[in-house]
Amino acid sequence: MLRQDIYCLMIVYIHMHKPLVFFVGIDNTLLDSDRIKTEIKQSLIKVLGHGEANHFWKEHEEFRSKNNLVDFPKIIEKYCKEKHADTCAIKLKNIFFIIDFKMAMYPAASTALKHLKSLGNVAIFTEGDIAYQKRKVEQLELNKLVDKIYLYLHKSDHIDVIFTKWKGYTKVFIDDRSAKLINIKKQYPETRIVEVCQGYYSNKDHVPHKKIDMVIESIEDLLKLSASDFY
Repeated sequence: MLRQDIYCLMIVYIHMHKPLVFFVGIDNTLLDSDRIKTEIKQSLIKVLGHGEANHFWKEHEEFRSKNNLVDFPKIIEKYCKEKHADTCAIKLKNIFFIIDFKMAMYPAASTALKHLKSLGNVAIFTEGDIAYQKRKVEQLELNKLVDKIYLYLHKSDHIDVIFTKWKGYTKVFIDDRSAKLINIKKQYPETRIVEVCQGYYSNKDHVPHKKIDMVIESIEDLLKLSASDFY
């Protein structure tokens, strides 16, 4: 029994002396996506009118539900198929190029990223239309706050690549999507997963689950945590 206890302590010691790397989502984690949605809806009404704006948003929700993803260029393409395609697409795409993402960043988001950087490496790990996500990264100047930025259409397709690149690190994923976090944990049980209960998915797919290591109410709660909390 003593040998087993010593072995367990050794494993814990080795694990706790691996460097930390944090993978942080953008939407509903650093960015208030509901606020952006409100701005988009108002702009759509100005361009399309109330009726067509509602029709566009119905297309958006159907696409999101079916693909488990927000991809505005694809939604615009689908919506504009039955319209005057060129004019329709240009008008709608312009809406998404004038969004002020800075106004929607959670107040404590920058401070939380700086705090995580004091504990280890930090990477942005997000999914969706690449051009749209890239605009968020550029406007928020996230490259100045983190070590690496990973933008993918579907994050789940690139988990193996991420783990290969960060071999030897204790990996912590911070996101608002419990289902996606749990899938990562199932693939890599040694991963630490932290669910942030903010935004659209805080009530949509949040379910208590033994695989979730930590649940926080907002990104600001990260400021209360030290490196030992993530091991």
